[in-house]
Amino acid sequence: MKQLHNIKTMGGLICFFVIGLKVFAQDEKPELMLNIKHVTENNSLQYVKVQAQLKAKNKLQPLKDLAVQIYLDSVNASNLIGKIKTDEKGSAQTIVPASLKNLWSSSDNHKFIAIAKASSKEEEITTVIEIAKTKIEIDTLNEDGKRSVTAKVFSYNNGDWIPAKDVEVKIGVERLGGSLKIGDDETYTTDSVGLVTGEFKLDSLPATDANRNIVLVARVEDNDQFGNLSVEKVVPWGKYYQHVNVFGKRSLWAARFRAPLWLLFMAYSIVAGVWGVIIYLFFLVFRMKRLGKDKEKSDEAILLDKDIAVQNW
Repeated sequence: MKQLHNIKTMGGLICFFVIGLKVFAQDEKPELMLNIKHVTENNSLQYVKVQAQLKAKNKLQPLKDLAVQIYLDSVNASNLIGKIKTDEKGSAQTIVPASLKNLWSSSDNHKFIAIAKASSKEEEITTVIEIAKTKIEIDTLNEDGKRSVTAKVFSYNNGDWIPAKDVEVKIGVERLGGSLKIGDDETYTTDSVGLVTGEFKLDSLPATDANRNIVLVARVEDNDQFGNLSVEKVVPWGKYYQHVNVFGKRSLWAARFRAPLWLLFMAYSIVAGVWGVIIYLFFLVFRMKRLGKDKEKSDEAILLDKDIAVQNW
């Protein structure tokens, strides 16, 4: 009896544990996650990017059509940067308007406040980031045929631009779909004077125009203090390749009737051979049927002659 009592007690505990897990799973609500980034391009254009995601069942999914309001420093109508809605990827962005220039110039550090309004499914959420006013400069060096790219990062403090130390900087060449690093290192760290230097090792890089121009870019990405910075510089360090128009000439990648003659001959020979075999098979089938009919007629004629001979006998 004691053993039976222990089994019943253990079964009751297991049932209680399972029911508790189900109740906990039912009470778990989706969690809205709102990330905000400040981006400065070429020390002039500023914009704010937001990324909205919904965490449900341990999965992150982009949240579409979420209304978000962005403010600078404080939540009031005069400090409104913009009202935006997220796209199908859960992202949206808005430019910092020129009307907030005086407010931006009045302080060394600023707060960006993103507020996602409450809906029937999600509660209101507020995300705040603090950014220090920063700028980044890019330049080039060419000493004894050795080309290098330098970048300097400065932060604004008490009316002066001072070097920013220990900042991770990426230096590369802007290409279609991304940035190509100039040397062996992916990132460089600024020294005590806010400077990084990278050797340019990209020889014979295709240029963007006949002047051999390429676009160098220096970036600071997702820095906790400075946000995201980028600056560009055009230099004649590329190699121009004359574009040759081969449209209309015979080649393997040309249109159907512009393929090489040997390839056309091979393709059409295969097609002709296949159709020739098919036609020959049809001809043989037709001939066999015809021979069968002729044989039936000859057999009928022989039988008829035999019947006539028997009657005459």
